[in-house]
Amino acid sequence: MEQKNYKHHNAEAVLAEVEKAIEDGWSMPIRQCYDRFSIFDWWPERLTIAHLKQMRTFLKEAIKLGYTGYVCFKVGASGCANGMWAHKMESTNGYSPDDPEALYRSFTPDYTYYGVCHNDKWLPAQEIDGKSYDSLKTIKQLETYIASLK
Repeated sequence: MEQKNYKHHNAEAVLAEVEKAIEDGWSMPIRQCYDRFSIFDWWPERLTIAHLKQMRTFLKEAIKLGYTGYVCFKVGASGCANGMWAHKMESTNGYSPDDPEALYRSFTPDYTYYGVCHNDKWLPAQEIDGKSYDSLKTIKQLETYIASLK
């Protein structure tokens, strides 16, 4: 049986699609483009330029930090579950891989924070150095935190 190639959902491939969409300057119903951008769930009906720019920022940072594998998005709205995930590993089945190394960023208009899965544990957690799970609010804080894990 031939194995399907899921490389179209890796960070570089999705970033290329995001860049094209931003360049074209469009907004589109998510139902028409969710696979193109590896969106697995959403609350708003449309994917806007603002969403695409958030995705681009996240993907560029993820790639810079070495999270070039499978990516996926849950496009949120105020008060609902949301997020952007990037893994170091590729997907073999179209879903998030069992990867002990991943990056997360919230994807809502209300707040921004990052999380890191390191050695199969999501950080920062309440019990680690008194830092809350949502304490990494800037790219600089994220980069400093990741450097401290090495």
